[in-house]
Amino acid sequence: MKRILLSVIIPVYRAGKTLDRCVESVLRQEVCGDMEVILVDDGSPDDCPQMCDAWARRDRRIRVVHQDNLGQGAARNAGLDLCRGTYVTFVDSDDFLASRTLQPLMQRFAEHPEIDVLEYELWQTKDDARNRSLADAVYRDARHYWLQTRAWWHGYACNKIFRRELFEEVRFADSRFCEDLLLLTQMLERAPVVATAHHGTYYYMWNEDGLCAKASAEKIRQLLETQVYAWHAMRMTVFSSGALDFLRNMLCRQIDLYRASGEVILRWPLVRLACWLHRQFH
Repeated sequence: MKRILLSVIIPVYRAGKTLDRCVESVLRQEVCGDMEVILVDDGSPDDCPQMCDAWARRDRRIRVVHQDNLGQGAARNAGLDLCRGTYVTFVDSDDFLASRTLQPLMQRFAEHPEIDVLEYELWQTKDDARNRSLADAVYRDARHYWLQTRAWWHGYACNKIFRRELFEEVRFADSRFCEDLLLLTQMLERAPVVATAHHGTYYYMWNEDGLCAKASAEKIRQLLETQVYAWHAMRMTVFSSGALDFLRNMLCRQIDLYRASGEVILRWPLVRLACWLHRQFH
C-alpha cells in the first residue's frame, strides 16, 4: 500500500496546561503512512514557545513555527505554508485525540483516493459531554452533505482531514470569529467529495477563557454574517432539508446581536418587527 504523509497542524497560544496532552495524543497515533506535526506558536506569552521547542528536540516528526500573535486562523495558515503532507488536519492545543483515531481514517483515504474531506466523530465537553455521531457515508454532492448532516452545527476544521490541495484556493480568514464555518462553506462551493466516518474521536474541550466563550457583539456579527453567506452559498430556501433549523439559529444570533449593539443584519420584515418589539418591552 502506498505510504501517505499526513500533516497535523497545532496552533499554540496560552496552552501551557494542555499542550503536552494534546501533542502526546497526536504522536501516539498510527497513520498507515508517515506523519509530520507542525506546532505554530502564535506569540504565546507564557512558556509555550519553550515547550514547543522542547517537543521538537524530543521527536523528529515535529517542526515549530514562532510568530507574533495573529490569531488562530493566521496560525493555521502559517502551518499550511510549511506543511508537506498529501493530507492535512488540525488539532487545537486545548484538545486531544482518542487513541487509534487516525489509522482507520487514513486507511479509508488509501482505499478511496477520490475522497477530498473526511469528517469523524467529535465529543464536546461543556456541562455534559455531547457527541457528534456520524455514520459511514460518502457525499459526491457537497450541498447534499451540507443539508443531510446539517453541517452548520459541526462546521469545525478540527475533526476533519483535508486533501492539502484544497487549500491552494481557500485559506482561513485572519482575525475572524468562526473562521472554520466560513472556510468549510467556501470549500463546499468548490464541490469536493466529502465522507463521514463513525470511528475515531476528537475531544473538544470547552474553555471558559477561550474565544467561543466570549461572545462580544463583534463576534456575534461575524458569526451571523458567515451564516448568511452560507445560506446563500449553499442555495438554501425555507423548503431545504433542515432549513428551518438553520433559520432559527440565524434568528437567535440576530436577536443576540440586537441586544448587544442594536444592529440589524437580517433585513427581513419579521426580524425587524421582532427587534422593534424587543425595544418596546425591554
